[in-house]
Amino acid sequence: MTVLVTSCDKTTPAGFWTNFHKDLILSKNSDQGPWGGYREIYWKSEAKNTFSDNELIDFAEMNDWEIIDSTSFSADTLTGTSFSKLKNDDYSLDILKESILSKLKPKDNKIFIFKTTWLAVEPGNTRETFDNGFVILNSDGTELKMYHLWGE
Repeated sequence: MTVLVTSCDKTTPAGFWTNFHKDLILSKNSDQGPWGGYREIYWKSEAKNTFSDNELIDFAEMNDWEIIDSTSFSADTLTGTSFSKLKNDDYSLDILKESILSKLKPKDNKIFIFKTTWLAVEPGNTRETFDNGFVILNSDGTELKMYHLWGE
């Protein structure tokens, strides 16, 4: 029991992200209930290019998140056709549009979509997806945001 309590980084959804550039985490929000939850983490640095595509992808993949797609965008111009691999996963795209894009400022960003080991199920059990981990990197590499939604 002590091992589970003290090593929550792997046992809680997206908990491993709290170890990524710990010193640069500006805010963390998490609600991990018995039937679903979310985790959001926001990092910020004064130095340009602190965060890079390769570093965050490598870190995610070391923790069993598989990169599905990525694209550069402005929050106000993103569409479903922006993501080649989400064409067959409307629910993942809906999560992205409804729960994440509304929180972003309309400026240039790059978004990474990951397949996680935690399932997200639409209320009513009509659709589900493992493609529910999202990381947004700003254009100068100074800000990073991670969002993960799982369960129902």
